[in-house]
Amino acid sequence: MGMSSWIMDLQEEFEDKVADIVKESEHVADAYADAIKLNKEKNYVNYSDMEIEELVDEMWSEQWSNYL
Repeated sequence: MGMSSWIMDLQEEFEDKVADIVKESEHVADAYADAIKLNKEKNYVNYSDMEIEELVDEMWSEQWSNYL
C-alpha cells in the first residue's frame, strides 16, 4: 500500500466517523467539538479546525435536508 492510499484511507475513515458524529449530535456545535476532538486525539487528517467545521457543516446540511 502506497503512502497516498494510506492517507486516503485515513481521510475516508475520518469522514465516516464524522458522519456518525453528525447523526448522533443534537446540535451542530456539538458535532464541531466532537469532530475536532476526534482528529486531535487520533490525528486522522491534516485539516485545520475551520476545515473540519466546514466538513461538519456539509454533512449536517445533507443529514437534515432529508427531513425537510
